[in-house]
Amino acid sequence: MLKGVTDDFRVGLLGSTPVPGLDCVAHLEALAPELDAVVLEHNVTDVRLEDVRASFPKADVVAWYPEGVPKDLQGALGENYDGIALSQEHLLFVLNAIKKRYFQYRRFREQQRLTQGVLTLVNELAEATDLQGVLRKVILRLSEIFSIERVSVVMLKPESDIAFVVMEHEAALLDTVMIRLEDYPEIQEIMRTGKPLIISDVLANDLLHGVRTKIKKAAVRHRSAMLFPLHRGQEVIGVLFLRSPDPLQDVDNRLMDLGRAIALVTSVSIGHVLDLDKLLVERRAMAKAQAKADEELADLKQFYDLLEQEHDGVLLISLEGVIDYANQSAGLLLKGDAAELKGQIFSDFLEGESKELLGKAMQGEDVTSDRGYVDLEMSFEEQAFIFSSSIQYIEERKGILLTLRDVTQLREIEDELRQTKEFLENLIQSSVDAIVAADMKGRILLFNRAAEQILGYSAMEAVGHLNVTSIYDKEEAYQVMRIMRSAGQGGAGRLEQIRRDLIAKNGEKVPVSFSGAIIYEQGQETASVGIFTDLRERLRMEEKLSEAQRRVQMSERQVVAMELAGVAAHELNQPLTSILGYAEMLDKRLTGDDVKIRKPVDVILRETERMAQIVRRIGQITKYETKSYVGKAQILALGDESQEE
Repeated sequence: MLKGVTDDFRVGLLGSTPVPGLDCVAHLEALAPELDAVVLEHNVTDVRLEDVRASFPKADVVAWYPEGVPKDLQGALGENYDGIALSQEHLLFVLNAIKKRYFQYRRFREQQRLTQGVLTLVNELAEATDLQGVLRKVILRLSEIFSIERVSVVMLKPESDIAFVVMEHEAALLDTVMIRLEDYPEIQEIMRTGKPLIISDVLANDLLHGVRTKIKKAAVRHRSAMLFPLHRGQEVIGVLFLRSPDPLQDVDNRLMDLGRAIALVTSVSIGHVLDLDKLLVERRAMAKAQAKADEELADLKQFYDLLEQEHDGVLLISLEGVIDYANQSAGLLLKGDAAELKGQIFSDFLEGESKELLGKAMQGEDVTSDRGYVDLEMSFEEQAFIFSSSIQYIEERKGILLTLRDVTQLREIEDELRQTKEFLENLIQSSVDAIVAADMKGRILLFNRAAEQILGYSAMEAVGHLNVTSIYDKEEAYQVMRIMRSAGQGGAGRLEQIRRDLIAKNGEKVPVSFSGAIIYEQGQETASVGIFTDLRERLRMEEKLSEAQRRVQMSERQVVAMELAGVAAHELNQPLTSILGYAEMLDKRLTGDDVKIRKPVDVILRETERMAQIVRRIGQITKYETKSYVGKAQILALGDESQEE
């Protein structure tokens, strides 16, 4: 595995350049059969991208150029790779970015699995009509979601110091087992607080200090436990008891939320089963009350026409849950005739938590939101509906007045918008480029993770607290806005790829490639957004490339200088030889009477000899060196000049 990449994320390198922590292979068939990413080095010419895609359809393919930026970068970008790396460090960066996307997808799939488990349980409980069936389905689903084999359901006896284990995942438990609460302080804690309880290690938890010896001597030992209360109204009627033989590590908040949700659904289902047992008794009572309700409805005759014209469904429900009145709109919403709704139990139309909300409303509790409405869930012909309802308790009539408005499509749209919002937020946060948005006063509204890495500020420090001018040099933020509003650089309201320096939290100037836009609402400027690409690594690479080019130019200059020196020495040597020969001949022919002529001849001989020495040094040049001359000029150094006269 590559350094910085976990064992759950598998990477293979097809190439010859070694990378610490990653095994290289020369052939496609030599790669491991299951990979999440494949690094294809550019010098592997006998393997095509299509072959890698065919062999590893689920893996991301990264093109790697260890020597740096390729000459044909445009061609490499057009090859449809999932990523391109230009150095070993860049390769690590690209692989870690792919890894982040990989684990985000895995977390999404795991959340989807858990959510599906809860939905399956809700559907199963909706079909269960007996208490044993409800509890058995709950235990099996809890064991699957939490990967814990020992799951029990403990039912409490009101005002008693005993309880009963009525269902357990272990097949050995066939009959109800009575337990004493004094041996289970964790259950007593649940009864006291009414909240879930997590015990990471039963041998180290102070709550279990008094029963630790019994725990150690138990036939089936456990080291950790999770307990979720079962409620009926405000009372704790039982406990979902999960135990594991191993100490418990940190529990994911999502699992805790799922545990609470399962406990809540179980509580509602238990209450529903218990309610079914009381149904016959309630129906008899309802029959007696119906005659009285008919008389009371006569008093509402004056409002009848008004209610019948109302587009929202209107129901008058007695405290026993019986529908005493329903207008025509209510009949249409509940898929029946308004007259047939009279006398039916309204809770029979409700699903899930909506039954509990109705029960609270019957007791006079305010179950609506701040706006005075609450969503009720119903199902008709296997199709789910959501109704926005106002519920008002009528003291003098001992019942409730309830209105219904179908908001099923509205809620679906809201869910889609929420999912879209979450997707866009994840997309922005996953971007390798920094994305910063600000209002027209410069207050930062958006600051993604890449911006945190580049500028050193955390999102909490930046959003709502930092002004965008703090990340620019002097008046540059205003200059950028002026350019963005102008017709150049991409058009009014847009800015395409300009080079700027940002100021990081530590004062460092960060060179970036910047593009941006102004966001308009109804023709008015409301915000601006900038996308920054960190250029520090690219500039370092360009500097290295320039240095290499300078060295090549120097090497070429040395070769030219040495070749020119050889040619000059050869060409100058012949005329110098002739001049020196004639000068020596003149010197021999001169007599003592030719003093005036001898002195110029001596000068010619001396200077010709000196020039011959210079020509010899030119012919012996083996390296390129310069020395200072008049002013700031540099001339070629001919070696040791101490012998010059």
